[in-house]
Parts: sequence; C-alpha cells; structure tokens
Amino acid sequence: MLLNEVVFLTGDWDLGSFLANARTALTGWAGLAVALIGIVCIFISIWQIASGLMSHGKKQTNWAISIILLLLGGVLVADQAFDFVQGIAGGGKKTITDLGGTGGAIMLFEYSKFYFFK
Repeated sequence: MLLNEVVFLTGDWDLGSFLANARTALTGWAGLAVALIGIVCIFISIWQIASGLMSHGKKQTNWAISIILLLLGGVLVADQAFDFVQGIAGGGKKTITDLGGTGGAIMLFEYSKFYFFK
C-alpha cells in the first residue's frame, strides 16, 4: 500500500466516542427489536381472533388476551415505541429511588413495620 493511498479518518478514537456511538447504535437496534416484537404480537392476536371466530365457539379463545396483544402490538410498532418502553423503565427507576430515601438503601423493613407488625 502506497502512502498516498492511506485513508485518514478525522473522527475521534477515544473511549467516550466509542461508547456514545455504541449507545446510539444499540438504541436503534433495540427500537427495531421492539418493533419486531410488536409485529409478532399483532400476528398472534390476529391468528387467535380469526381462529376463534372461525371455530364457531368450538375452540376456547381468551378474547381479553387477544385484544390486549393487538393493542400492545400496535403500541410497540409505533415510531416512538422504544421511547415508550424507556419511559416505563424510567418510572420503575423513580419508584426505586423514591423507596431508597436519603441513604440510598431501600427501606422495606422500615415500611413493613407499619403494615405487618401492629
């Protein structure tokens, strides 16, 4: 390889840039995986609904699960589905942080004395 054929890259090659780029790529892939799960949920719910209707009551179908799968699949296929899932996870993080109090430890035993030991 000749010296004039060497391609010089101008991007930063430090650990912080690598991790930031990896986070961006993994977030995109996770969004695609969530959308794929949503498509599977929709397919399963349509299969259950159609087979339940075509069986004329001979097949046992859980209609509530079928409808919930259809709704959940629709939510997960939406454009901002991964942000929706991250928001749910953020709510769980806030709950754990609120339970932790000021010391950072979850005070389950402190709360349990009000409910169990009266």
